[in-house]
This record gives sequence, C-alpha cells and structure tokens, in this order.
Amino acid sequence: MNNENPDSLNEEDVDADTTKNIDTVDDETTTDDVSDETDADKLAKLEETNKKLFARAKKAETELKASKDSSTVAKPATKEDDILKVVDQRVNEALEEKELDAISVSDAAKSSIKAYAKAEGLSIKQAIKSDYFSFLKDKEEAAAKVEEASIGGKRGAPSTKDFDINKPPKADMATEEGQKTWEAFDAFAKNYYKSK
Repeated sequence: MNNENPDSLNEEDVDADTTKNIDTVDDETTTDDVSDETDADKLAKLEETNKKLFARAKKAETELKASKDSSTVAKPATKEDDILKVVDQRVNEALEEKELDAISVSDAAKSSIKAYAKAEGLSIKQAIKSDYFSFLKDKEEAAAKVEEASIGGKRGAPSTKDFDINKPPKADMATEEGQKTWEAFDAFAKNYYKSK
C-alpha cells in the first residue's frame, strides 16, 4: 500500500493491494484448509468488499471536504449577519430616539415612555399609541392648565394661597417683582379684613 496521503486513495491502489494480499493468502494455504468456496468466489467477495470500503472512504473524504468548506464559509457569513443585526438595531434606536424627541411632552414624560417601551418590549411608536402615553399627556396638559389659570402665575407674583395674614412676605420693594408681591399681599389683607 502507498504511504502517501491517505485521503488520496484511488481504485487502482486498492485493487493492486487486494491482489497482492490474495496471492499471499493463496500461497500460504494448503489444500486441506481450503473450504467449499473456490478461489474465484473468494476473490469476487473480496473485490466486492474492497469496492464497498473504497466507496465509504470516498464518501467520508467528500463529506470531510464539504464540512471544511462549509465551516470556513459559514463563519464569515455569521459574523456578517451579526454585524448587520447590530447596525440595524442601532439605526432603529436612533430613529426611535428622534421620534421621541419630536413629540411635545416634558423630558420626564419622554423618559417614562422610553422606560415603558423597554419594559413592555414595544417600539417607541407603539408606546406613543398606548393608553399610558395618553395618560401622561393628559396629566401634563392638566398641570399646564392649572398653572396657567393660577392667580399671578405668569406675572411672577405669588397667589393668594401663599399668604398668611400673621406673616407678611419679605418683599424687596426695589424690584418690580417685590412690588407686585407686596401689592398682592396688600390686596389679600384688605379682602381678609373686609370679610371679618
């Protein structure tokens, strides 16, 4: 048998080796040891067995080459797929962040929406369409209406609820805001004493 590369077996090498082995066996056997089978039958069986073994070896070699080829090809494809997934995820996150910035709510509501979307496994679009977002938006609108409707909310003067008749505010009369605060307290005090 050739001691070259065992992967490079071919039919001629196997047949030549088989024939040598058969000749050796025939020379060593005696006529007493020969069974009912003739030499031709033994040779046919041996050749058939060798063909089956050779076919199995070729098939194993082919499968080995195919697995080596597929493993080298599959690794870069897997890395490429992973990279594409990461890029796609980052692009989606950036787009969702942009969409979140586009809505007109406070930063606290935006962070709540972001946390809600993450906890529920939703996209920002889906979270904005949810009842939770409607609740947050309504809550903020109501708070804005209350602040807008409060007395002196825009002028900077405190409302009448902030005054105590026994403790007048410390107003800096040198500033316009201080003067407005004092006027508001004066009006509060007049109303307080009229009602008594």
